[in-house]
Amino acid sequence: MPEEEKTTNVRTGEESAVETPTADEAYTAALLREREAYARYDRTDRLQAVDAELKRLGVNYVGGRETAAESKPRRTARGK
Repeated sequence: MPEEEKTTNVRTGEESAVETPTADEAYTAALLREREAYARYDRTDRLQAVDAELKRLGVNYVGGRETAAESKPRRTARGK
């Protein structure tokens, strides 16, 4: 989950919050960019290495996008 940093606009004095990624999120994003480049240039050997690292981190990468393991929709009584 990104960390929030509070900032103050020097001219207006307005306070706002800026989300900064954690180290793990930044690393995961870099791996996903790296994976995209290897896929584009058909570097399957490096692609497998990046996929192994993503798997080690617990990131599920399916069909060109990252998915969270716990993001499956839950069944409810209305769904019947």
